[in-house]
Amino acid sequence: MNEQTDLIQYTKKRSLCRRLLPLLLAMGLLLVGCSGGTEPSEPSSDTGSSTASASSTPAASAPEPEPEPETLEQELLKKRGVAFDQSDYKTFTGAEGVLSLQTVFSDLNPKKAGGNLSSVFLSGGKIYQYRCDATLPGGQNCREVGTLPLAEQPVYLQANDFNGADLEVVYRGGKRYSVKSASNNGPYTATESKYLHPVLTHAWRYSADGKTLTEDVGLRDRAQRIVHVGGSYLLIADGKLEAAAERQLPSENFEGIYFDDDEDGYIVYEVADEAVGDGEKAVAILNGNILATDQAFYQIMYDDISENDLSYEEKTTNADGTPAAYLPKFGGGNRYRLVKLELLSRYYSDVLTIAHDYIITADYKLLPATEAIGEDYESGYIAYPPDVMEKLLALDGY
Repeated sequence: MNEQTDLIQYTKKRSLCRRLLPLLLAMGLLLVGCSGGTEPSEPSSDTGSSTASASSTPAASAPEPEPEPETLEQELLKKRGVAFDQSDYKTFTGAEGVLSLQTVFSDLNPKKAGGNLSSVFLSGGKIYQYRCDATLPGGQNCREVGTLPLAEQPVYLQANDFNGADLEVVYRGGKRYSVKSASNNGPYTATESKYLHPVLTHAWRYSADGKTLTEDVGLRDRAQRIVHVGGSYLLIADGKLEAAAERQLPSENFEGIYFDDDEDGYIVYEVADEAVGDGEKAVAILNGNILATDQAFYQIMYDDISENDLSYEEKTTNADGTPAAYLPKFGGGNRYRLVKLELLSRYYSDVLTIAHDYIITADYKLLPATEAIGEDYESGYIAYPPDVMEKLLALDGY
């Protein structure tokens, strides 16, 4: 009878200990309780509480590190403190497979244009109307509105009104067309001009003596892109960025007076390229002031005070005080420098093209140029770097 009573008491004790303590501790307490013939006391509510708390509470997790940007869009989002998955940049629609660094945009900035604030670009022998800040009829940012007379990419485009309805399109060799429409909604009609484009009909370069000129025959046929900006023509030929200014000849009758060259001759000089890496080749001029090489992007800026801000005497007199043989004089004309755009260059493959106020990425995101380049950036405008600006202000008496 006593054995049966002991067995029941042992079973009760074992069940209670299982509920209160871990298995091994419970077995130890049972043995102690059984040997003494008394029930083990109920453990205190705070006995070992610190130990239990430490063992049962998981260690605080370290915060997840922010992912490193992999695209230009993510880089700009990080600068603004916006999560990558919360991007508020819009997508440029309707141009899939159409845009590239070779796309020729109108030289008019839609932001400054009148009408419906839209403009045009040329690609693949087609004319496209586009708008970055809103959609066009049909719900997309661009649409085809006309066909060019030639399938090859033009080297020069000038829009003669704010809505891109009156275009002058020039191809290699100087062949040009007037392409017009009642509005930039199209359709466009093209009429070939009986006159070739006068730019670079004759291209001249200064010899080492700084006085005589040597003609660069066929430069116009080799030009890949020509733009007119800042009082000069900028062009890409033979993988280099060059500037061209109309040649002026001294008057035979009036000393110190120069007249335009009747043979449409231009004096050409290479833009300083110290910033460009070895082996890089110029492939595109964007917005009139950005050079794209096959590896990087550079902003085109003045390297000295522009010709427009010099006195007539300064423009026509050589450094030794003698009259210039031609204008622009040797070492004259608008001088430019290239300043590397580090951020755009770092994400070179992510830049599809640049359209006035926006960078269009490989996945067609519209990124403001002022965020990717600098808050003072303005398309179609040649800026002064700080050191040249100081010279200009001093010239004006500041």
